[in-house]
Amino acid sequence: MIIDGKVIAKRIRENIKAEIQENNYKPKLAILIAGNDSASKIYANAKVKACAGVGIDAEVFCFSDSEEGKFLKKLEELNVDENIHGIIVEMPLPKSFNSQRTYDIINPLKDVDCISTYNMGRLFAGNPLYLPCTPHAILTILKQLDINFTGKHAVIVGRSNILGKPVAKLMLDLDMTVTQCHSKTVDLQKYTKMADVLILAAGKKNLINGDMIKEGVILIDAGINEYDGKIYGDCDFQSAENRCLYITPVPGGVGPVTTSMVLLNTLEAYKNAIKNTYSKTSQ
Repeated sequence: MIIDGKVIAKRIRENIKAEIQENNYKPKLAILIAGNDSASKIYANAKVKACAGVGIDAEVFCFSDSEEGKFLKKLEELNVDENIHGIIVEMPLPKSFNSQRTYDIINPLKDVDCISTYNMGRLFAGNPLYLPCTPHAILTILKQLDINFTGKHAVIVGRSNILGKPVAKLMLDLDMTVTQCHSKTVDLQKYTKMADVLILAAGKKNLINGDMIKEGVILIDAGINEYDGKIYGDCDFQSAENRCLYITPVPGGVGPVTTSMVLLNTLEAYKNAIKNTYSKTSQ
């Protein structure tokens, strides 16, 4: 069965919109882009559109790949701007930028994609401030299936700090047994065929095909690969679909839910700001 991420995302956004309207909230998201990556601009515009749809204000700040200093200065300004509640840095950053330093400058309370060392540490310590958006989207999709995942075998293909590693942690939190594969894994098919839940996060077009998975697997494809103007996942959907109990398409699967998690985290950041303001004024 194909999992329609757009349907899940719509339901989440309707709930966010209702909460914002009922409470007259005024959340605002800042989106920073550096360099000339066309995909980053597309994703940023999609976030702006999604924000507008639920009542979140959003502003995009663009910089060239030679403006790291200006980029960091703006980031520091946004950190202390009381009208900004969430901050997203579009990736990838230019190679000339020190990416980790950039991520760690973000105010943790506004780090709605959970990319700073502080927030990542809280996640792995089991006390997250926010869940990173794409791993959170994957977790949300799985929970929609109303399946008991205790003891299931989750295989994650990919080990990036922003997706592969945190999603493995979230699968452990569901009491699954987790195997993490990557570019240096020998005989990848050996592991993917063992998966009850297969999560693809490698960023390599058609890395996995139907011959590499077992019958009845739940396959979540979080890969995004642009080729000849089209978007592909890490899975050869056509060869895998009929072997899966559930499968997410690309596009239209994990992506829309990920954007909804950006909105959800921005709303949570706004509510955290309200709590902090209240606690300061009541002291």
